Amino acid sequence: MSSHLALPSWTRYVTDAGDSGVLLPVVLVSVGVLWFTHSRRVAWLQLRCVLAAIAAITLLKLLFLSCGAHWGAALTSPSGHACLSTVVYGTLASLLAGGRPPGVRAAIYGVTGLIVGVIAVTRVALGVHTWIEVVVGLLVGGLAFAWFAWSYGRLQPQRLELRGFGLAVLLTALVVFGVRLPAESFLRHLARRMGDNCALAVPQDAAAAAAPARAG
Repeated sequence: MSSHLALPSWTRYVTDAGDSGVLLPVVLVSVGVLWFTHSRRVAWLQLRCVLAAIAAITLLKLLFLSCGAHWGAALTSPSGHACLSTVVYGTLASLLAGGRPPGVRAAIYGVTGLIVGVIAVTRVALGVHTWIEVVVGLLVGGLAFAWFAWSYGRLQPQRLELRGFGLAVLLTALVVFGVRLPAESFLRHLARRMGDNCALAVPQDAAAAAAPARAG
């Protein structure tokens, strides 16, 4: 624990950039601006991709928190920060990069990948998640982002005006930065209740019942 306390203060600031308390308001503002000023189809696409990632990572968290011990799984709680960071910053990068020169697109995606990568590293550095939990989060968010990027490319929307969209998203991020939602605590509480009656723990009971039969 002392090693975690010795970490530089910027580590916690960086990890806050992946918190749902920051990213959910950013997504809602992004969707709202897209809906009213750009394209309702793109707005709906971003919303459903982010919601799909949230639903998937929430389900995985509940499953592994409640039943992972019975499975002997190597992970306990896949990283929601890694998942949300990947899909939210990824979709924003696609929106900003669309219709721009290759060099600009590469720079946008490069910076975005760096941000997501650093957030992922801080989750391990802070001792909140293991590497496998972070990788699972990145994979879930990456799949949702890939869905968005593929669908967005097929829509061939008009080039997004950076001034209004970028300003709205940036101001939202600055206003809510540092807000932390107790999502993990809530899910752990819910998982404990689910784990008391975890149906997937039956194999252990079955093995115990089978032992006398083998002895006989």
